[in-house]
Amino acid sequence: MLTASCHCQAVQISLDRMPASVTRCTCSICRRYAALWVYCTRATARLTRGADALSKYKWNDEVIEFCFCRSCGCLTHYEDVEKEADSRFAVNARMMAPAAIERVPVRTFDGAAM
Repeated sequence: MLTASCHCQAVQISLDRMPASVTRCTCSICRRYAALWVYCTRATARLTRGADALSKYKWNDEVIEFCFCRSCGCLTHYEDVEKEADSRFAVNARMMAPAAIERVPVRTFDGAAM
């Protein structure tokens, strides 16, 4: 199991397995966040602490919510607005211990071109 948590530890996420890769998206919002995304589903990753500590931001077509810790401000994840077992749940790998993911390859998704 792999965990991710915000700086103040109020929000914690558990992942069932190590990711095959992390994604650096170049879209207008992700490049500003400088996040590295691990794409999961609600069945393979879950919020284990801090649901009440989150602030959410929806943009553009409002189908995903970017989730931040209200206390320390860290962007922990984003998820689909519609919450199903197979719904998207993308975890910000920058919330993981660097040593835990140091060998995971980073791929770039050209979201700016979309």
